Amino acid sequence: MLKRIKPTHVRLGMFVEAIEGSWIDHPFWRKQFRLERATDVEKLKSSNVSAVIINTVKGLDVTVPSLSERKAPSSPRENAELKRAVQTIELAKPMIREMFDNARRGGIVPVSYAAQAVEHIATCMNSGSKALIEVTRLKSRDEYTFLHSIAVSALMVHLARAVDLNEETACDVGMGGLLHDIGKMRIPRKVLNKTGPLDEREMRLIRLHPSHGYQLLARQGDVSRVILDICLHHHERIDGRGYPKGLSGEEISIPVRISSICDVYDALTSVRAYKKAWSPRDAARFMLEQEGQFDRRLLMQFFHSLSI
Repeated sequence: MLKRIKPTHVRLGMFVEAIEGSWIDHPFWRKQFRLERATDVEKLKSSNVSAVIINTVKGLDVTVPSLSERKAPSSPRENAELKRAVQTIELAKPMIREMFDNARRGGIVPVSYAAQAVEHIATCMNSGSKALIEVTRLKSRDEYTFLHSIAVSALMVHLARAVDLNEETACDVGMGGLLHDIGKMRIPRKVLNKTGPLDEREMRLIRLHPSHGYQLLARQGDVSRVILDICLHHHERIDGRGYPKGLSGEEISIPVRISSICDVYDALTSVRAYKKAWSPRDAARFMLEQEGQFDRRLLMQFFHSLSI
């Protein structure tokens, strides 16, 4: 179904069928494409084009009124929060990319970059704004690892503050979220990027990533225990059925419990090449049904903090 909307109403995941207006005002050379970058969304919103035609069969539908409806536009505050979120992502991505590239080569990971990135993320989340989480929700294959790391970091800072952890611990937790999957850089790309089900051998390889990440960071000597704990144990479960060590109950620290919640929630609510994003409500329902996987008290606090 085709819909004609204002350029200010476009969002990540929409498929642009056509752009109305003078060709001189068009911000892109392509005529038809999916909006997969937050910077492209901002570019289109700030352009002088008169309208955008979207195809809701090929991409996401509107969550704001179409041109034929008469409701108030987004507030200046919401626009400012979105702009700040996009800027935060653009500042963090190069630093994360360099850390992960170094990890892929087996070199030293510049953890100071993680601290800088988390400082930007924590500042962006200061007002309780969820714009940063929203703009990372649609992730292309090429950028999934980087944007997932930013989203998990933001969610973890948010939850750490919601349960009254001090700011120093919240930032350490955020760094753990940023680095939790760095061990995946030692896993073959064809396994990481596989769109179909993983076979037993591939699953064994994937399950090595927490240990790879821990070993990579532990040998540097400049990484806090909280970060190392998150990196190694974010796939553990309260009931002891997780990996790599099968920890259970009180053996699993609060930061690790936070990381497992935020990691799964972002994965469920993100668009992937092989699946649609789940709504926050559907993700919450699914996670609550997983007996023994999460700390139930923290899980409920998490959903409450996100107003789900």
